Amino acid sequence: MTKKNIFVFGGTGSIGKALSKKLKKDNYDPIIISRNEEELKQLSKEIGCEYRVCDVTDFEKVKNISEQYKDQLYGIAYCVGSINLKPLKLTKDEEFISSFKINTLGAINAIKFNQENLSKNNGSILLFSTIAVKQGFTNHSIVSTAKGAIEGLTLSLAAEFAPNIKVNCIAPSLTNAKMTQKLISNENIKKAIENMHPLPKIGSGEDFSDIGSFLLSDRNSWITGQIFHIDGGRSSLRIKS
Repeated sequence: MTKKNIFVFGGTGSIGKALSKKLKKDNYDPIIISRNEEELKQLSKEIGCEYRVCDVTDFEKVKNISEQYKDQLYGIAYCVGSINLKPLKLTKDEEFISSFKINTLGAINAIKFNQENLSKNNGSILLFSTIAVKQGFTNHSIVSTAKGAIEGLTLSLAAEFAPNIKVNCIAPSLTNAKMTQKLISNENIKKAIENMHPLPKIGSGEDFSDIGSFLLSDRNSWITGQIFHIDGGRSSLRIKS
């Protein structure tokens, strides 16, 4: 039986973990990729899938991993992200460059190394942006710059790769994850953020797993070049006063 491997970069994060579990349930074979080997081992055992230890900015390592699975790769989910919030006047060039390498260039190279095989298998690519690109939040210039580039990349590659590869993007609002704990560890702040959403809660990885698995699967036959705002309505709705 042919394996249908899907790379999940950032596989130990809340979104990557939930997506990997759903993909496995949907009879795909996620390959979870992250820097933390201990977390990868535990999650790999829990899901029943393979894993690879890799920093997404180590492009040679990403290339080597891609070579190992080239004949049976059907999708890429790039769930990697970073949060560096501060006023523009306090930012440094290096912070923008680092954010771009992690959030954007990492995705570009992961796709570049696997484009030929995804095309052969009529595969799919799923990228992740942020609600802050559309709405605009104070102190978000670093992450919004990098993730704004991800949305531009989504549209450009969807056009370039059609009809052989589908490319879509999810733009979440704040999600309960390791990198957001500083923002939501205070219960009062967490409650205030929840109440900014028409559906008042902080997102969870499971909020993205069903649509993410669908977009990566062969059930998706006619969706490409789309940015899906999964954000409790925050980017498009006003809260009732």
